[in-house]
This record gives sequence, structure tokens and C-alpha cells, in this order.
Amino acid sequence: MDLLVVGGGVAGMAAAAHAAARGARVTVVEKTAKLGGSGAVSAGIVWTAPDDATFRRVCPDGDPDLGRTLVDGFDSAVERAREAGVPVSERWTGQMGFGVAHRVEMRALLERWQETVEACGGRIEFGASARELLRDEDGGVRGARVATAGTGATGTEVAAAAVLLATGGFQGDPALVRAAIGPGAEHMPVRSHPGATGDGLRMARAAGAAHASGPGDGFYGHLVPSPLGRWRQDEFLALTQYHSQQGVLVNRDGRRFAEEWRGDEVSNQSALRQPGSRAVLLFDERVRLEHAVAAPYPHGQVADRLALAEEVGARVAHAPTLRRLIAHVAGWDVDGDGLTATLAMRPDPLREPPFHALEVQPSITFTYGGVRADADGRVLDSEGRPLPGLFAAGADVGGLQGPGYVGGLALGLVFGPRAAEAALERSASHAGS
Repeated sequence: MDLLVVGGGVAGMAAAAHAAARGARVTVVEKTAKLGGSGAVSAGIVWTAPDDATFRRVCPDGDPDLGRTLVDGFDSAVERAREAGVPVSERWTGQMGFGVAHRVEMRALLERWQETVEACGGRIEFGASARELLRDEDGGVRGARVATAGTGATGTEVAAAAVLLATGGFQGDPALVRAAIGPGAEHMPVRSHPGATGDGLRMARAAGAAHASGPGDGFYGHLVPSPLGRWRQDEFLALTQYHSQQGVLVNRDGRRFAEEWRGDEVSNQSALRQPGSRAVLLFDERVRLEHAVAAPYPHGQVADRLALAEEVGARVAHAPTLRRLIAHVAGWDVDGDGLTATLAMRPDPLREPPFHALEVQPSITFTYGGVRADADGRVLDSEGRPLPGLFAAGADVGGLQGPGYVGGLALGLVFGPRAAEAALERSASHAGS
């Protein structure tokens, strides 16, 4: 086999379809019963920074080579999706305040990729979990041990000239999240596919791969209501409080702790470090009407996020005056005097009654940490040397983002095919040796 792809999400399927169309013998192993991973439950917004300067401003600690590759490869990645015959929207600007974006019908694209893989003779095995990488005497990767219902927990050896890891990150594993992000992080609601439990990271590190970043890793997610009486995939988007960017966020001391204008995804990370990892979002009726019940971006979901938060059991308050709103919120273990002092300046988001408050908590969609890899997906060791035969793409690769966020689906669309191309070069040289 030329290429074994571990993970049937956006990055894995983008890579598999590209390799299969090039004539490679490809197998995809997906441990769940369906393709798509977190991309299948997303809004389908494919976006990133418009240029390298913006990337460096938003992600000053991000890997410059990976960032440049993402920005430069964005348009061609979108065009490949359009050429696949799936709906792709017009381009718009201002996504997350600065990005360029399209909406892509991701479920249709995943189906098209599956058709391509199978039509070209490739295989997709569901309910198949890769457990460990197989190594040559010289340290190169020559396949993986894969467990299925028929093989039992130990699995069987699957040989391949190259292995590409695309398992979606490790946000679904509490121990890995705590180790990477810090104490308390393991309690965040997971706002993604539950199968992203660090399989790729564990296997790669066991094979000698370097971790792209250390303790205090950032993560992408959004503020969601607190407490949550239920947490369903079909409500992830409607429960996301995108409009915190237009409101005022305070901690249990009643003090502002975030620059809300930077975006909900940035405030989400700051909220984790607050007392109890909880915050309160306050806003007025204008913000509610213009943002909380409106689409957060072009082609976005229209939902009454405040009403749904009440429905799922979150702490919500409405009041005709700020004084009464403060009294409500003080009953949520928030310092009323501190909140009174904070709101004495009468911030812009709190001018038009009635006024609203919602207790919120951070959530995690995917991790910014992961294995270290170059722009062609070659997994690197601690000395920066490629591990022969091992590649990675998507959220399994760390070091690209932080503290800002510059895209999720775009990572798979850009880096999946690049990693597949590099893997095929490895396969060709391996076959000729």
C-alpha cells in the first residue's frame, strides 16, 4: 500500500482523495461509523487570514512557515472544493473580524471525497482504530497496527510506505487536555466530534515525534452557557455566544478580564483562567436584537442564543435597569460591588434597556498543540529532522495558531493534499529503493 490515512475527517479525506486521484493505493481507517469528524458538525465556514502580515499580527507565536503556507494555499484549496462539484459560496471579508471566507457544503464534499477514494480503488474501513506505528530498523514508519471488531484489541499489522495522521487533535481526552493546557481545562465542554482523543499525538510521540508546544497551549473554542443541562451536537452552534464580542464580560469579582473586541474565541481562552472558569456576559437590548438573535456571519445560523441558553438550564437574567440586573447577577456568586464599579462607566453595550446577563463558560473545539511538522506535513523529531514515512495534517499538527485563531476547516483543505503529495514522493522513493 502507498498510503495509510489514520482518520476520516476533513484533513484525512482531503489527503486520501488527492492521493487516490493521483493513482496511489490508499486505505483510510476511521474508528467511528461515519466520515467527517468535527468538520461534519461544523457550519462549513472555510476561512483564514487574508495575508501573511495579518497572520503574524493575530498569531505572533505561530509557526511562520505554516502560516505562510496556509495563507498562500487558501484560494487554491477553495477552488479544489469548487471543482469537486459541491456548493461553494461567494467570498466575503471580515470573518472573525479580519479573515476571508467561503461557506462550503462540507457533507457533500466529504461524500465526493469518499466517492473518489473508492472509485480509484482505495478502501475506507470504519470501526478501525490505529493503535501503534510500525517501525523499520532504521526508525522509519512502515505502517500501523490496526484494531477492528474482527481482530480484537491487539489488532493486525497494516503495511504502508507512508502513514498520514489526521485524527483531529486531542480535545476529547481529559488527561491530555489537562497536561497541555492546565488544571481545570479537562472540565471544559467539548464542542467537536467525540472521537478526537489524541490517537495521532500518542502514536507519533511514541515514534519519536516532537510536540509543537508546551504547557499553556492555546485552544480554539467559544463561550457557551453555564450551567448546561444538555449538550448536543445539533445545538453546538446555536449555544455559541459569538456576540460576547459586542458585550461586557466580567469574572466572579465583577471585573472585566478580556478585551472583548478581539473576539469570542480569544475571550473563551481567557475565561478558563478566571475564578471557577466562569464568567458573566452582559449586554443590552440593542446587542440582543442585532447580534444575539442574528446570524453571526454570512451564511451563519440564525438562532435566539439567549432563549436557548435559558431552555438548557443556564443562569440568565433580564432587567429594566442596570441596578436590578446587578442584583440578579450578584446572586450568582459574583461580587456586586465590584460589578457596580465596573459598570459605573456605563459601557456602550449597556445603554438601551432591557438589560441581559448570561453566565458563560469556556468550551474547546480543538487544540493548538500537537506534533511538530513542516509545511509539507512531514512529522519532525526533537532535532527538527523528518521521521521517514510519517506525515500529519489538520488539528494533529501543532504550533500554527495562538493566541489568535486563523481557521479550522482550512487546515484540512490546505495541508491534507500537501501532506499526501509529500507522502507519495516517499512512497515512490521507497518503491524504487
